[in-house]
Amino acid sequence: MITIIAQNKISALAIARATANDNEGNRHFYGSKYFITWMTPKMIEITTPCGLVSYWFRDQSFPHLPKYLTLSITTRSGKDGESMTPEANAQLDIIKSLLAKSESIIVATDPTQEGEMSFRYLYSYLHCTLPYSRAIINDLTIKGVNRAISYTMPAEKYDKWYNAARLRDEADWLVGVNARRALAFAAGRGTYRIGRTSASVLKMIADRNIMVKSAEQTTERHTTVAVKDRNGNIFALHSIEPNCVTANATSEVKIISVEKNENKVRTPKLYNLINLQIDAARLFGMTPLRTYEAALRLFGRKLISYPVAAGSTVPQRKYQECRKVLEKMLSYSNYASVAMANLGFAPGRGVDKSNFGTHGIVATGVPPLVLDEDMSRIYHLIVKRMYQTFSKDAVVIRSRIIAECEGVRYQWSGESYKTKGWHTLFPDTLMDTQPVPAFTANEEVSLFSAGAYTSKTSMPEDYTDATLIEDLLAIRGTINADGIAKDIVHLESSGLIERDAWGHISITTKGRLLYGIVREMKIADICEVIKMDNLMKEVTRDKISASAYDTQIKQITRDVTAEILASAKLYPRMEEDIPCPHCSEGVMKTFGRVAMCDNPECGHYVFRQFYGVTLSHSELASLINTGSTPPIAGFRARSGKTFKARVIINAAGNTQVVSKNKSENA
Repeated sequence: MITIIAQNKISALAIARATANDNEGNRHFYGSKYFITWMTPKMIEITTPCGLVSYWFRDQSFPHLPKYLTLSITTRSGKDGESMTPEANAQLDIIKSLLAKSESIIVATDPTQEGEMSFRYLYSYLHCTLPYSRAIINDLTIKGVNRAISYTMPAEKYDKWYNAARLRDEADWLVGVNARRALAFAAGRGTYRIGRTSASVLKMIADRNIMVKSAEQTTERHTTVAVKDRNGNIFALHSIEPNCVTANATSEVKIISVEKNENKVRTPKLYNLINLQIDAARLFGMTPLRTYEAALRLFGRKLISYPVAAGSTVPQRKYQECRKVLEKMLSYSNYASVAMANLGFAPGRGVDKSNFGTHGIVATGVPPLVLDEDMSRIYHLIVKRMYQTFSKDAVVIRSRIIAECEGVRYQWSGESYKTKGWHTLFPDTLMDTQPVPAFTANEEVSLFSAGAYTSKTSMPEDYTDATLIEDLLAIRGTINADGIAKDIVHLESSGLIERDAWGHISITTKGRLLYGIVREMKIADICEVIKMDNLMKEVTRDKISASAYDTQIKQITRDVTAEILASAKLYPRMEEDIPCPHCSEGVMKTFGRVAMCDNPECGHYVFRQFYGVTLSHSELASLINTGSTPPIAGFRARSGKTFKARVIINAAGNTQVVSKNKSENA
C-alpha cells in the first residue's frame, strides 16, 4: 500500500474520489492501492515553550538561541480559541499507523514551499524512513488529480522549496520569539505580537499616517492656450509649470516638438495570489484574507487551480485545456463582450516550456454554480484575466506635443490605438483615445484662445491594501510575495491596524504604542528585513555556508533583543553608568536585563541575565572592564540543578558561562 498525505480533508476527499480509493476509515480514506489521509494546520512546528510561564516572565538567559531547533506538535489555538493540539495528536496517531502499513509515501500537500515544509517537518518528527515522491496537484478535478498522482516527481527536486521555507521559518522563530519575549517582560505576554517582518510593515503604515496628517495642500495657477491644426481641429495645450503669464490675442504659438511613440502593450500574465489580492482590494475593497479565503473555497469546489503566490504562467499542455475552458465560458453572459470581440486565442506570455510545477491561477471549467459574492468576484477576475492573457497584444500610439507662447512651455498628450488587441475584450480596459493634432516641429500657429485655471496639489493618501502590497513588493521583491500579505493579516488580527470605510489603513492606539517603542529599532527597519532576505537567497544558492548564515542570523537576533531590552520606554535605567570598553567614547547605560553603549555609532551591549541569575552592578562592571565576573552561585541548569560559575567574554566577543563542569554560550 501507498500512503498519500494531503494538506487538508477537502483535498484528501477529492484525491480519494478521483483515484477510486474512497472507502472512509477513521480520519482517512482507503482502497485497493492507497491510504489517503491529511495533515492539520501547523501540525508540526518549531518547538516554542509558549505554555511555560517561567519561559516568558521569570529571569532567564537573553536571547534564547538554542544550538538546535527541535520540532513538536503545535501548541497553537484556533480561531475559536480552542487548542489545536488534541486534533493534531489524534491525526498524527492515524498517520503513524498508516505509515506502519505502507511501502512508500506520495506527498500531496499544497504545491508551495510552505506545503513542502509542512510534510518535511512531519517526516522528520516521525523519524520516518519510507521513500516518498511529490505529487503537484494544481487543481482537484479528477483529471488533474489522477495526472499528478500518476506522474509523481522525485523528492529531491523540491529540496530548494523546503530549504527556502525552512530558512524563513527558523529566522522568523529566532527573531520573533526573542523580540516577543523581551517585550513580554515589560508589557505582559501577548500584549504585542511582534514578528520579524511585521514590525517594519507597521512602521511603513505609521510613517504614511504621519506624512498624510502633516502634508499641506497648495494652490497652483496654470495657463492654457487653444490652437487650430492644419485640419481645422482645435486643441487645448496646458502649461507644464505653474505661471502667471496670460497670452494675449496677438501672441504666436511655436510648436517646439512633435513626438509619436508606438508601444506594444503586452497581455497581462495570469494571476497569482498576491496580484489577485491587489486587484480584489483595488476593485472591491476586499482584504487580503477575504481574497485568500474566497480563492481557497473556489479551489475546494474544483472551480480554480490552487491559488499559488508565485506562478503566472501555465505549461503548454495546460494551455490547450485552458483554451477549451475559455471557449466553453463564452456562453456565459458575463463574457458576452469577449464573444463579440471574436479575437481568438494566442499563447502569449501565459505559456512557458515547463511541463511540471506550479502555475498561475486558472479556471478548471467546472460550472460555477451557487457562489457567494466574494467567490463570484474572485472567479470573474480569474476568468477575465485568462481571456486577457491568452489573447493578442495591443499596440498604442502615444503622442506628445510641446509648444511655447510668451516664454511659457505648453504640452498636449494623448493616446490612440494602432491595434486594440486584448483591450477590446472588456469595456473597462479600453482607453479614451483622441485624434492626433496635425502639427510639425518649428511650425508657428495663431492663438485661438487663452485661459487660466487653478489647481490644488495632490495630497498623499494613507495606504490601502492594494498600495501597501505594491510598495512592499517593490521593496522586497516578488520572491517574498507570500509573506507580505500574511504580515498585513497578522497586524490586523493583533489589533495593531484598522481600516476606514474607504479601505485606508491606519494604526490603532495599540499600534501607536508599539510604533513608539520600535520605530528606531532594527526590528522595524525594512533594510534589515531585506538584509535577512538576501542572506537566505545566498545560502540557498550556496554562495555562503549554512554555518556563516546561522552566525549572522543569530547576531541579528542578539542585536534586536538588546535594543528592546535597552528601551528606556520599557525598562527604566538602573544604577550608575560604566565606560564603554568598545568605543571608549560612550558609556554603558545599565537597564534591567542589558547594558548598552549610548554612542549610536557603537551600540555595544552586554546581556546581564544568564540561567536564572541577574548580574549585579558590580558583577556587570567587572565583566565589562576585565572580561570576567567573580564566581557566582545560583545558576540553574535546564535539568533544574544549581551550579556555581563565572561569566566571561570569550574571544568571539560573546558572553559565556564557564564552570568546572559546564561551559555554554549565553
